Amino acid sequence: MLLADRATAYIRHLIALRRLGPGDRVNEVDIASQLQISRGPVREAIRRLCSTGLLIGERNFGSRVVRLDEDSVQRLYEVREALEAMAARLSAERMTQPEKRALVVMLDEHEAAIADGSSDAYPAGSTDWDFHLAILRGARNEIVWRICGHDLRDLISLVRSRHGTMQGRGKRALQEHRWISEAIAEGDADLAGLLMAKHIRASRETLLALMRRDGEKAWPTDL
Repeated sequence: MLLADRATAYIRHLIALRRLGPGDRVNEVDIASQLQISRGPVREAIRRLCSTGLLIGERNFGSRVVRLDEDSVQRLYEVREALEAMAARLSAERMTQPEKRALVVMLDEHEAAIADGSSDAYPAGSTDWDFHLAILRGARNEIVWRICGHDLRDLISLVRSRHGTMQGRGKRALQEHRWISEAIAEGDADLAGLLMAKHIRASRETLLALMRRDGEKAWPTDL
């Protein structure tokens, strides 16, 4: 792995674990020190993440994690709902049987992780997103993958790291995942798409409720 790739993955990891949050400054020197690399690869990683919209560069300040307001989240989730519902429909038709079985195994692991945790939230990190990525890959549609799995990946991950903290959402999200997985396993494309759309809408409403609770609806719009 190139050093810039390593630095990019590390910054994403810090955000997924909520060690960096919206509006937080990304300290180039600290990250280089933590990874024991020079600042050059870290600068390249920051440049890449600015291009995806995850970071915002500011003169005389450096870079910070983007902050999204309610309108930005609404627009992001409108796109996500449409494309991931399509991906679920296509996955029901195109996923192999081993891939469908792998979804069940993945969700069993997620359930065990939630049971082992101190709350019923999805564990911090990529856990919940891994399920969605598997379905995006299973759709076998490079355009849907490029938009949701690549272009919007960082913004979706940032938003997910926020609504994952809502108490009561983890177990509900897991059950919704299981319903989607069952529809895909049965090859019921219409039901899989419907369930995915409802799941994304529920996630959106959870996030917006959390933002309102924390007084975040006044965030400046960076997207």
